[in-house]
Amino acid sequence: MKVFAIALNTAREAIRNKILYSILLFAFLMVGISAMFGAASIGDQMKFVKDFSLMSISLFGVIIAVVLGVNMLHKELGKKTIFNILSKPVARWQFIAGKFFGLFATLTLVVILMCAGLIAFLAMLEGRPDWGLLLAAGTALLELMVVVAVALFFSSVVVTPTLAGLFTAATFIAGRSSGYLSYFFSQDGSPALRTVSHVLYWALPHLDRFNIANQVVYGEYVDGPYVLAIGAYAAGYCGALLLLSIAIFSRREFA
Repeated sequence: MKVFAIALNTAREAIRNKILYSILLFAFLMVGISAMFGAASIGDQMKFVKDFSLMSISLFGVIIAVVLGVNMLHKELGKKTIFNILSKPVARWQFIAGKFFGLFATLTLVVILMCAGLIAFLAMLEGRPDWGLLLAAGTALLELMVVVAVALFFSSVVVTPTLAGLFTAATFIAGRSSGYLSYFFSQDGSPALRTVSHVLYWALPHLDRFNIANQVVYGEYVDGPYVLAIGAYAAGYCGALLLLSIAIFSRREFA
């Protein structure tokens, strides 16, 4: 119940955040712009609109996750509310878990709204809804779940939200490119380079696995067991990061 109460309060604060509405408005504008440019593009207009819109949903979801995620703890410290929370019978792991689930619930609502708007818009153009977009949005949400866990981890390590944001953004970019690290495994470079590549390959989140927008847009078959596998991977990675965040946060002293 305590985790739920913290999560609910976190979601309420996030929804009231003006930054969230600004980013969400800009995301809807990007979807509208993609429709206008799609009409003037060479090739299949609908494929262009779907691809660009799904990219916008993923990108702005990540921005929201980073901006809100790294500022959560800093905001609590700035307003001194964290002392009131931790002075009550609330464990620090409950605080971290509540923040995670609250922000993830907010992002789930945001993705649902953007995806519903996109499906409704495309249904007016095509005459039928494309339910395959729900699958792409669902895997994008799994990616956002990992990004939220990363943001909370760095916000528990460093106090400055700017540094936490930079580290989270760098992890996201590296995670999207983590598959390329396997290129260095069989190279004739130095053993140190191969060792570092192996460490980064297993430590970084493989966010490239969650991007199935191209398969959905071009009507390719997406294997069900693959979706289940990346779902299990996201849950496992988030669980490990949350345990690390709780361990670090439990040892922090607040003045």
